[in-house]
Amino acid sequence: MTGTSFFSLEKIAEGRSGGTTQAESRVYNERLIVSLIRRHGQLAKTDLTRLTGLAAQTITTIVNRAADNKLLLRLEPLRGRLGQPSVPYALNPKAAYAFGLKVDHRSADVALVNFVGDVMAFERTLFDYPTPVEVMKFAKGAIARMCRKHKSIEKDRIAGLGIASPFHQWNLSEEGAVPAGRLDAWKEIDIRAELDRAFDWPVFLYNDATVSAAAELMFGAGGSRADFLYAYVGHFIGGGLVLDHHLFPGRNKLAGALGDMPVPAPGRKGDRMTPLLRLASLHSLAGKLNDQDNGEKDAGRIWSSPDDWGDLGEPVTAWIDEVSDGLAYAARSAVALLDIDNVVIDGAIPNGVRKEIAKAMRRKLARILVDRPEPFSVIEGTFGHLGPVIGGASIPLLVKYSNDKELLFKE
Repeated sequence: MTGTSFFSLEKIAEGRSGGTTQAESRVYNERLIVSLIRRHGQLAKTDLTRLTGLAAQTITTIVNRAADNKLLLRLEPLRGRLGQPSVPYALNPKAAYAFGLKVDHRSADVALVNFVGDVMAFERTLFDYPTPVEVMKFAKGAIARMCRKHKSIEKDRIAGLGIASPFHQWNLSEEGAVPAGRLDAWKEIDIRAELDRAFDWPVFLYNDATVSAAAELMFGAGGSRADFLYAYVGHFIGGGLVLDHHLFPGRNKLAGALGDMPVPAPGRKGDRMTPLLRLASLHSLAGKLNDQDNGEKDAGRIWSSPDDWGDLGEPVTAWIDEVSDGLAYAARSAVALLDIDNVVIDGAIPNGVRKEIAKAMRRKLARILVDRPEPFSVIEGTFGHLGPVIGGASIPLLVKYSNDKELLFKE
């Protein structure tokens, strides 16, 4: 949607996350330790030695340096066990911060997030249909206000700004969701490059559903799962993919893009297929609501109140059934192709609706996947409508402090 550039190499700190020089190995090992502590919550040096295979002296050197640099916090010793008390380390929430900017078809969000995913500040604005100029003005103003409010944050602790945006939004006018004329400006302006010129820190752009999966991996329910398919039900449906504890964006940064996946059309016996985005999206729900009395007002609630739609009646019940059908079919396909054990369901939807979708999926998949060696799990996501903006903020943190950096920047 927002141009062709994803990041600017000039502002990314030196130190690749993989390589053979001593300096590169040191950076990689520190990021590995930070990633392991993020995944487990807290770990002692003995745990890190066991998990990494590195020498105890190497672990001690890296952990002590990370603690001195305020990346890690030394917690109280764990007593009552055999031998010397074990001293666990945890991530320091104040070690780093990042801004996230989410842009979709009706709104824009900006959030300031700390090293462990806590939202320190948040602003939202609504549009009929956003233009690049409106979004950039809002983003610059919101970030300036947040910086003034949080003056205690040192400038070098800000890792950057991550933009979460639908890719190639101008194609969506074919679905009737956005007037074609409103999309022309997005073809001409690279919002990432424009915002990169406005700030000293690096600015990144990734698909909104991909970064939502990153948020779930780094800060949410996905952190303890080795792999999962992530589905985000928003204006349209998107997805992301995590394999072996690592975000897997794919060659074109679109791995897990579920919207175009063909699934059986409702009311048919499998003899006609339709793209999943035509079933599992707020756009499709709005179409159902608009067919009812008071429909325009009810449809407006799903855009303006993602946490609470109130009682929208039978159209939502029918929509949940269609969404769970489509997602269950997509999950079966992902299991067959990737041998994954989990799917995470989230979106700009109320908690109760998300719960009903997950419950229906579990019921529909129970018999089909019963013979798998490992139980298959349908997990409710953590962040709801905040997933993309928190995910946007997760990207600068992932780039600077995770051993996933090479994966994101692979050409």
